[in-house]
Amino acid sequence: MTAASMLSVRLRVARAFTLTVCASASALLAPVGRTLRAQALSYPALQVPTVVEREFTAALVGGRGTMLLGQWRELISGDMHGGFDIGLYDPNAGRGNTTLFAAGHLGKQLARADREQPLDVLLTAGAGLAIADGRSSLRVPIGAALGHTFELEDGMALTPFVHPRASIDFCSSCSPRGRSESDVSLNFDVGASFNFNRRLSARVSALFSGSDYFGGDALAVALTWTPAGLRR
Repeated sequence: MTAASMLSVRLRVARAFTLTVCASASALLAPVGRTLRAQALSYPALQVPTVVEREFTAALVGGRGTMLLGQWRELISGDMHGGFDIGLYDPNAGRGNTTLFAAGHLGKQLARADREQPLDVLLTAGAGLAIADGRSSLRVPIGAALGHTFELEDGMALTPFVHPRASIDFCSSCSPRGRSESDVSLNFDVGASFNFNRRLSARVSALFSGSDYFGGDALAVALTWTPAGLRR
């Protein structure tokens, strides 16, 4: 098989993967209601499986409410970056109870794709805090992002990825009787990042939450910008 044929096959597979992600997420999130039982905050991490020098992401997240999310990631060392999330979350579709949330996170490169194995692997860890109406919630996720980048023409690229993680969750005054709650859940993102060039990319990611009380399934659509001069 020629190099051109291999690239064509990879591109068709990547396109099919992206369409499957979008269709599955839409079908899953369609029946989700707008009510929220004082749950801890939950959203896709939008984490591709490679360390970045610096990037800024703006995202719109839908699920059990609507969220505006901003992310910043910055290189710490040759194989590690740190990051910060901040945003607003409206669980009741404009009827008040807006939640302010913030989170910090780390990513460390464990493996890069090569001829012997096809996956980039990034170890991830973080902590997030949300506060609203006298309630506060804290989530501590640990996991790994895995994926592969398909290089296309004219500097474009497509990176399908998955991001499984375990989360330790705490929520004060969140039960129906006002008691604090805690939980351990398994969650994972399925998504894709499309690089228009070395500066701008679009990302879509669906979160599948393993907890009925803390958080819920969600879908995020985002734009990511890498400042000029940071990438060669």
